[in-house]
Amino acid sequence: MVELTFTNPAYLWTLLLIPFIILTHIFTLRHIRTDALKFSNFEAIERVSKGAFLGKPYKGLFINKNIFLLFLRLVIYILLILSVTGTTVWYAGKSSNFDFIIAIDSSISMLAEDYNITRLEAAKEAAEMFVDSITGRSTIGIISFASSVFVDQEPASDTGATKQIIRGMSIKEGGGSNIGDAVITSTNLLMNEDREKSKVIILLTDGQSNIGTPIDVAIEYAKNRAVIIHTIGMGTEEGASFLGLDVITKLDEDGLKDIAARTSGKYFRAENMKTLKGAFEEIASFTEKRLSLDISWILLIIALGILAIEWILVHTVYKTIP
Repeated sequence: MVELTFTNPAYLWTLLLIPFIILTHIFTLRHIRTDALKFSNFEAIERVSKGAFLGKPYKGLFINKNIFLLFLRLVIYILLILSVTGTTVWYAGKSSNFDFIIAIDSSISMLAEDYNITRLEAAKEAAEMFVDSITGRSTIGIISFASSVFVDQEPASDTGATKQIIRGMSIKEGGGSNIGDAVITSTNLLMNEDREKSKVIILLTDGQSNIGTPIDVAIEYAKNRAVIIHTIGMGTEEGASFLGLDVITKLDEDGLKDIAARTSGKYFRAENMKTLKGAFEEIASFTEKRLSLDISWILLIIALGILAIEWILVHTVYKTIP
C-alpha cells in the first residue's frame, strides 16, 4: 500500500488559494482585452500577435493559450506547495532481517483464565515459540506494560536469554493498560538498532489504552519512523473475569485494528492457544518492511522545469504585444 505523509502539513492550507488564483487570472484577461479595444488597427495587431491577441474560440487545452497557461501555473503552484510541505511516499519493500519488540500486556486482567491457563502464561508460551522461529540477523527485545512500561530486554540476538526473560515475566502492579507509552518505548528501542533493518512491534493486549500517552500520538510517532505494528487481541468475545472478581475484561478490537492498519501491520484475534500461536507463526513469515522516499526535491525540480517551459511559451508562441 502506497501512502503520502507530510513533514509540514500546515502549508497544505495554502492550496485553498487556488480558486483565488483562477479568479485573478480571469480578471487579468478581461483587463487585457479591455485595453486591447483601445487600439484601432486590429488587422495590424492580429498580424503581429500571430492572430492570437484577442484569443480564438476554444478548440482544446493546448490551442487556447489562456487556459493552457492557467493550467501550467496551477500545476507549478501545487508542486511547489507539496515540495514545501515535505512530501514523503511510503511503500512496502522486502526484507530478510528484522528488529522485533514483543510488547506484552502484564496488567492484572491478564490473569483471566479463558485459555485454560492465564492470558499472560499463554502469551509467554506463544512468544517463546516465536523466538525459536526467527532466523537470520534478527534481534528481539521484550517489554511489559500495565500502567507503566518496563523494558525487560533491549533487542538482542541471544534467543536463549530472550526466552528466559519471557519465562520470568509476571503481572505488574497498577491499574490500566498504557498502550501509548508501550508503543513509544518500543519505537525508541528499535531506533537504537541497525537502521537498515525492518522495525516491527508485536503488541499483545486484552484491553484498551486507558492511561498514558494518547494512542493517536503514539501511532503517528511509530508510523513516522517506519515502524510496523502487528497487534494481537487476546481473549474471547464475551470476555472473562479474573481473581474471582465480578469484573469482566473485554477486548478493544477496533482500537487494535486501527493501530495495525495505520502502521501497515496486521491485526490478529487470538481466542485460544491455537489461534495465538498461529498469529505468531504468520508474523514470523512476513518479509515486508516500510520504506520511505522523500520526493520534495523531485517535485521542486519538476515545478522549476514546468516554470521554464511556461516562460519559453510566453516569450515565443504565446507572446503578446506590450
